[in-house]
Amino acid sequence: MNARIFAGIYPEGIVYADRKREVAGDYKRLAFLSYGTLALDVERDCPTALRADIVADAATIQARKGESFEVSSSGQTVTLGSRAGVQL
Repeated sequence: MNARIFAGIYPEGIVYADRKREVAGDYKRLAFLSYGTLALDVERDCPTALRADIVADAATIQARKGESFEVSSSGQTVTLGSRAGVQL
């Protein structure tokens, strides 16, 4: 993946951010991949040059639907796609 992209593992999903742009002291968010739904939400202003890398990386996670995914250094896991198709 492009070195400009930061992918952070958070409790509800993966945040993809731009290391070269900041908003209020944090990297500019480019996209979010929910663990529960495996839906990828790409920001409208995500640079085209970075979008393909984000979509490709997210696809590797989406392909693991039903698997456990570690979300913390203490071993906590979530089941990928556990809320897919569930209306909230």
